[in-house]
Amino acid sequence: MSSDGTFATVVAASMLLFLGAIVAFYGYRLFWIILPIWGFFFGLAIGGQGVQALFGDGFLSTGLSWVVAFFVGLLFAGLSYMFWFIAVALMGGYIGYGLVVGLFGLFGVELGPLVWILGVAAGVIFAVATLMLNLQKYVVIFGSAMLGAAAIVGTILSLLNQIDPVAMADHPVKVVTDAGFGWSLLFLGVAVLGVLFQMATTRYYEIERYNRWEEYNTAGTAS
Repeated sequence: MSSDGTFATVVAASMLLFLGAIVAFYGYRLFWIILPIWGFFFGLAIGGQGVQALFGDGFLSTGLSWVVAFFVGLLFAGLSYMFWFIAVALMGGYIGYGLVVGLFGLFGVELGPLVWILGVAAGVIFAVATLMLNLQKYVVIFGSAMLGAAAIVGTILSLLNQIDPVAMADHPVKVVTDAGFGWSLLFLGVAVLGVLFQMATTRYYEIERYNRWEEYNTAGTAS
């Protein structure tokens, strides 16, 4: 690799590490900024995995999977930006979906239609529970800490050429924990620190909930 290529790689990795740390330790406070980005990548993952499960293709290995993943990602990003309750529900849904798919993966079960459907069903249950049990704050803190920790460890693994960066869009937590026991411990340590830091610094802080669709309609009516 040329010196220019090495410099560009270091700069890109530094930015990803910084963004990962921001998500892990300030995810709740900056959730309204992170929402569309996170919603897009969640949609990208679930859309791409849906095509993979239904047609047996590799993750984002065909034009169809890219098209479906991209548009599902745009849909999730748009809904997350417009509606607070959908944003936190998607975060809860991601945790439920990821737990089921990851659990099957631990036992060597490949992603297929049944696993994908069970993951989506678990995601729906977690999403509903997040709203019904008023767990929004804790779900956001827990979910952002995990995603930020996965981004940090995944970036390091990518720099060491131990994983394909595209795989991080598939299931970032599973990708980094599959890399080995030591990497799993590093991921867990960063995630726990992120949760503890966010809990301590947001004890008396609540995100303002929003419905931008209603705000835009109200503003349009008033004008």
